[in-house]
Amino acid sequence: MSTPAFPPSPHHPRDLRSARAGYRRLLAADYARDQFLFERITLAIFRAGQALRYVDTPVGRWLRRFVLVLDLAWTQALMGAELPHEVWAGPGLKLHHGGRGIILHPSVVIGENVRIYHNVTVGVRDGRPAARIGDRAFLGTGATILGPVTIGADSKVGAHAVVLTDTEPGATYVGVPAAPASPAGTRATRP
Repeated sequence: MSTPAFPPSPHHPRDLRSARAGYRRLLAADYARDQFLFERITLAIFRAGQALRYVDTPVGRWLRRFVLVLDLAWTQALMGAELPHEVWAGPGLKLHHGGRGIILHPSVVIGENVRIYHNVTVGVRDGRPAARIGDRAFLGTGATILGPVTIGADSKVGAHAVVLTDTEPGATYVGVPAAPASPAGTRATRP
């Protein structure tokens, strides 16, 4: 998995200029994959919160409050999603359907070019941290990922699957609890 888009302090941008450059870079990569207005608005608010998280200037504090109001009104009230600004997400994030119903725990780490459909939950289990989602992963509608699991790069988690263990890179997981539908690198065939 690549380095998170907004690594923790001391490497995190603390001045407004650096935060703005990071925001623009990530949003450009996100917008290249998200052409719909609702998806773009959700991503703009999410990325703004990420970019401003450690900026400690008077303007930065005011902008954080403004983004918090936007997050409450748009992301939480209208979209019904919880996308905490503490989540680390790589460039090229795609939130289908504007991110409706997506619930992410603040300790989630998301790789590059990840696609997340609506009503996905990535949370904690037994008080341990949340999942790490590898690059180019696909999380289908209603998927639930609980605990400190790693979703491998290029993995697919099917609709309404419940993932409680690590996934192999490139494999498809379905069911409750989730199990591989086919070996990594092969396609499942129907009888």
